Amino acid sequence: MGLFSGKATVGGSTAGLLCALLIGTTFAPAAEAVDADDLAISGPGVVGSALSVMGAYEYFLSCDPSEQPSYSIQWLRNGQPVTTSPTYAAVYYDLDIEDVGSRISAIVTGASACDPARIVLEDPQVIRAQPVRAEGFTGRGVFELVGRRPDGVLMMYLGKQGAQGWTQVLRVGAGWAGYTRIIAPGDFTNDGVGDLLGTNSSGTLFAFGGAGDGGFATTYPYEIGWGWNAIDKIVGPGDFDGDGTNDLLGADANGDLYLYSQHKDSGWNPRLKVGQGWQVMDLLFAPGDFDGDGHVDVMAKDKDGRLFLYGGNGRGGWTSVRQIGQGWNALSNIGSVGDFNRDGFNDIHGVNAAGDLVMYYGNGLGGWKGVETVGWGWGGFNGLY
Repeated sequence: MGLFSGKATVGGSTAGLLCALLIGTTFAPAAEAVDADDLAISGPGVVGSALSVMGAYEYFLSCDPSEQPSYSIQWLRNGQPVTTSPTYAAVYYDLDIEDVGSRISAIVTGASACDPARIVLEDPQVIRAQPVRAEGFTGRGVFELVGRRPDGVLMMYLGKQGAQGWTQVLRVGAGWAGYTRIIAPGDFTNDGVGDLLGTNSSGTLFAFGGAGDGGFATTYPYEIGWGWNAIDKIVGPGDFDGDGTNDLLGADANGDLYLYSQHKDSGWNPRLKVGQGWQVMDLLFAPGDFDGDGHVDVMAKDKDGRLFLYGGNGRGGWTSVRQIGQGWNALSNIGSVGDFNRDGFNDIHGVNAAGDLVMYYGNGLGGWKGVETVGWGWGGFNGLY
């Protein structure tokens, strides 16, 4: 994702200059024309972000430096205008849930002392919802497990592309010992890259933007909430309410469970109560879509060690709840970060008393297809994300 550009052809006509920007096609510009190759649609193609046209101001300004350039932009979804009034949309196009699965293009029309010009821009991106945690932090879309050592150093274990196991281990950050909680919610900064969230002792919630190479922007984390020390358990399930942006779920000490949904323009929508009685649970975590219905789910362990699957309905509610295991008090650092054995289904991990990393393989239907010890010496981490 990011900047995509192509070649342009510029030629005269009775209506003025007609410029068509075609991806992957190169034409020689006319001698009198300004090269339009630098014009392009820019921005990550995920819900919650914005697309813009780069280079339009400079293009029309270069046509006649003595004039203030004037242009307008018409945005199109799959070739159809996305607005009918006004005729031309704003310079920025905010991506919403309606854009998922579509391609966005733009028509830039300008007029100055030179002839009018019309430039058609195509963007090869297919717009998508924000990536969930299971897609990792490096853009590879594979299993990547982050461990926090007691000294606050984060270590990232990179899974293989086509088989279970690890390719390498990276040291991806220090200074994380002071955070009372770390949450891996998937993409939370609307750029298509997986991020981390952290709370400090005063309850401030920080976002650490993923760099796309396994690292995180820790020098200047930005605050996205306060008072989170009043929330007993927090989990980032992905897009729980179906608006294309990733959310948080938080249970308070009274057992009330709330949905914290991102506002598409920034900040939070008013929180919504989506459950009660969750005080009997001592752990919540997010397995992605574990039952195969296309919607993200939630898992919870109660204080007796029983494991429950809560099926999400994709609209901020639930389809069902059922027990899928027992004896899980024998494990620590329980969670789910994707498909470890590369069979297409998300898996669950935990660390036993001996420090072994144990993987429970999901069957894609809300159940299990096996369990295996896949690592040793994992007892040295005080958190896995």
